[in-house]
Amino acid sequence: MGMGGAFGAVGADFSTLAINPAGIGLYQSSEISVTIAPMAAYSSSNFYNNISTDSKVNFALGNFGFIFTIKPYYKNKSGGLKNFNIGFGMNRQNDFNKRIYINGTNPTSSMMQSYVNELNAKGTPSNLVRTDYPFDIGLAYDCNLIYTDTLGRYFCDARYGGVAQSKIIDSYGSINELEFSVGGNFNDKLYFGITIGVPFIRYYENSLYQEMDNADTIPEFNYLKYWYSLQTHGTGVNFKAGIIYRPINWFRVGLSVHTPTWYPGMQDEWYSTMESNFTTSSWNSTQYSPIGTFNYQLTTPFRGTFGLAFILGQYGLVSADYEYVNYSQSRFSSSSYRFDSTNREIKDSFGSWGNIRLGTEWRIQDFRIRGGFAYFSNAFKNGINDNQRFQVSGGIGYRGRFFFADVSYVWSMMKEDYYLYDPSMVNPSHNTLSTHSVLTSVGIRF
Repeated sequence: MGMGGAFGAVGADFSTLAINPAGIGLYQSSEISVTIAPMAAYSSSNFYNNISTDSKVNFALGNFGFIFTIKPYYKNKSGGLKNFNIGFGMNRQNDFNKRIYINGTNPTSSMMQSYVNELNAKGTPSNLVRTDYPFDIGLAYDCNLIYTDTLGRYFCDARYGGVAQSKIIDSYGSINELEFSVGGNFNDKLYFGITIGVPFIRYYENSLYQEMDNADTIPEFNYLKYWYSLQTHGTGVNFKAGIIYRPINWFRVGLSVHTPTWYPGMQDEWYSTMESNFTTSSWNSTQYSPIGTFNYQLTTPFRGTFGLAFILGQYGLVSADYEYVNYSQSRFSSSSYRFDSTNREIKDSFGSWGNIRLGTEWRIQDFRIRGGFAYFSNAFKNGINDNQRFQVSGGIGYRGRFFFADVSYVWSMMKEDYYLYDPSMVNPSHNTLSTHSVLTSVGIRF
């Protein structure tokens, strides 16, 4: 991480099992290592020119791993297989820990009006509102936030806006991947490796949305609160394969491919609660949804990485990676539901031309100094949203004969637009998300 993750052609680091498995072939001895990765996440939102901030701190295990080197009993001085390596352990692929606070006064609409518009457009009978919309609109209807006139048309109190709106989104969880790799070194020229990855998704999101009549301009209505909770779990499998070729001592080129990850048993569980408060207290209500569950399958995109590394003698190295990924290739499927429209929307909305990582390391006797930069391109097509991410890192390390230790600092930043509800009715919240991570690794060679 101190080198920006640019390890596609460098190797001899446990994290390469998840980037280019050929990196395992550059190990000359066995190794045990572990990384701890505390992180602080900060967020800033601009909603109708009102700035709000929030933060969250998380402590996590970055990775742990074992590399075992097996050398042939009889060495062939003219060339051949120099060593064969086996590795297994865990790498943390994604961290979902963050908290976002959005707050501002909407002069034109209410979330209740978006509910009203949907009910009127579909002509939903009032006796079916709770049945058809048990997690949101049905709760609002039973909380007296939506009502009908004598003709059966739906209305709400804050249909012209003028309410203070806020939302707190607290998410946590991660994708941790168990990895099993084998690889080798052929004649100190060609290094190869394959990895079987078993990722575990654990995602949790709790949110609280509120609307309040702080200016006291809406008859009867005081406030509403809407709590929503979501849990997502899944276990998948993927395969990675790669090579690193060293035509001359000071130059290496690496190539790796990652198959799509297939999650055959994804499960979502969610529930919600809504509370209303009026001047006439007899209208006040709190309503609870049932617990919703759904099982489905997810397939993530193919990835490919091309890397270059320039080894500057005993002084250091410079490396660069290009990673191709196209998020429009993601697909959902289920035996109980057709995802045709969802998959078509993914294909129409997402894209990417890839990611770039740059890194360097310099040696001062047994010590190392590192720096890196990474750019992750926008996952959306033009005009939809912009979540490109920038990452800057640096670090120091010690390399002894049997022991090593490293400390790296990583700063990343991205922006995105977040809509509280129907984008045609509400301005987006312009969110800026940044993280600060300090990773500490220690290991033993034997």
